[in-house]
Amino acid sequence: MDRRSFITSLFGGIAVAGIGGTAMAKSLTEAAPKPVEVAAGEIDSALKAGLDQTDAEFTQYHRRPYPRHHRRPPPPVHHRRPRRVVRNGRVYWVR
Repeated sequence: MDRRSFITSLFGGIAVAGIGGTAMAKSLTEAAPKPVEVAAGEIDSALKAGLDQTDAEFTQYHRRPYPRHHRRPPPPVHHRRPRRVVRNGRVYWVR
């Protein structure tokens, strides 16, 4: 496919999509039935029958609590008492 035929098919496709989209929108608006308005406070009979048949046990929502990860306490710190070390007549305190 060369450039000229590619550009021609690209613009042709865009034009057809625009025309087809408007034709489709017109046919949908003409064919769509008008919604039946229900008086305030009343429920449609089909919807009411469906709600009555619903099993209530399975409609409850339960969120499982997330698992808690407990960190172990840090190991105990053992402090050594300073030791007295004597070397060459000098006294050192070493931990």
